[in-house]
Amino acid sequence: MTRRPVNYYGAGFLALGLVPLTAVIVPLYALGLGASAGQVGIIMAMRSLLPFLMAIPGGAMMDRFGVRFMVSRLSAACAVLALVYPFADGFWPLLLLQLIFGLCQSFCWIGVQTGIGKAFKGDSLITSHLGFWSMGGTFIGPLMIGVIWDYLGSTSSFVTVSVWCALLMCLALTLGEQSSAISAQEPMSKRKQMGADYGAAFGLLKEPIVFFVIASSSVRLGAVALQTSFLPVYLAELSFSASQIGLVIGVSAASSAVAAFLNNVMARWWQPERILAVFILIALLALTAMSATSSFWGLMGLNILMGVAIGTTQPAMFSVLGARIPSEIQGLIVGLRTSVNRLATFFVPLAAGVAAELAGTRYTFVWVGILLIALWALTQLKMRMQAS
Repeated sequence: MTRRPVNYYGAGFLALGLVPLTAVIVPLYALGLGASAGQVGIIMAMRSLLPFLMAIPGGAMMDRFGVRFMVSRLSAACAVLALVYPFADGFWPLLLLQLIFGLCQSFCWIGVQTGIGKAFKGDSLITSHLGFWSMGGTFIGPLMIGVIWDYLGSTSSFVTVSVWCALLMCLALTLGEQSSAISAQEPMSKRKQMGADYGAAFGLLKEPIVFFVIASSSVRLGAVALQTSFLPVYLAELSFSASQIGLVIGVSAASSAVAAFLNNVMARWWQPERILAVFILIALLALTAMSATSSFWGLMGLNILMGVAIGTTQPAMFSVLGARIPSEIQGLIVGLRTSVNRLATFFVPLAAGVAAELAGTRYTFVWVGILLIALWALTQLKMRMQAS
């Protein structure tokens, strides 16, 4: 297995950066084809549907067949699919493409997390670097593709995405191939194998550390889902310009990338479980406080604080997974976490939409924030009860 973490950093940059990269150009392309706002929403939601349903068996496949084998082939599939988008001429072709592309992209990111967990066992410096580079991809990707779209057009944008995926494929070929003994077990039908994977994954929730990581991850991603889905709406209602809105969101992403290294500093004094719990609470408090101000600089400061907290928690989560979870089930755990995350990012915007209808967009942050803080508190209480 490779001991070169830089290969994983590059793969993380490309795999996670692929999400906002396509999130910029697919809606623009759909609108250009005459899709309504509702249809665009459905098209974009389809990216998360199959990962929610299939992340657990996908993670198990990373364990069974190896990260290099899976990610290299899935990224190659993404490269080909990106070139098909310019030929999609309506709602249903785009819907189908989003279903398949979203699944392949999500599995690539699962593979990177699984591979670095197997190779480096939760090393705090390694996971901090992975957090920095993967969050950096979510910052650089949208900026780059936006310029290409404006100056070179839609076809060039999708070709750029294909090249991005091809680079990921090349890096994936250098990653570790380590597969577990699962592959050597007696073969079974695909249906039985999938059922066994789901049973094994949900059975692991009985383990306190697994429950803690999964619950913390879903609360963390729920906060991010609220920020990304409703903050632009709130800022627009406050009559901020598009450039101001982009600046607030961009600075938050940049602060997350830089803050990834804070985890390595904090790891000198705190266990990763404590870092995860404390900084998730900080992120939730910053999110909730956004209802208390309409000031541009106030909202900028809160988003920077939230970005720092979110950026610190990502490598802490990788550290817990790498250090406390057996190597042979790393992929299964990452798949379980991804599946629950997708569930959270689906339901939180729905809850936020109800809150916005009842109390207005501004107070959505406080109501949903309180709900997420309550879930965070229940997670901490359950951990304490199991530890005593």
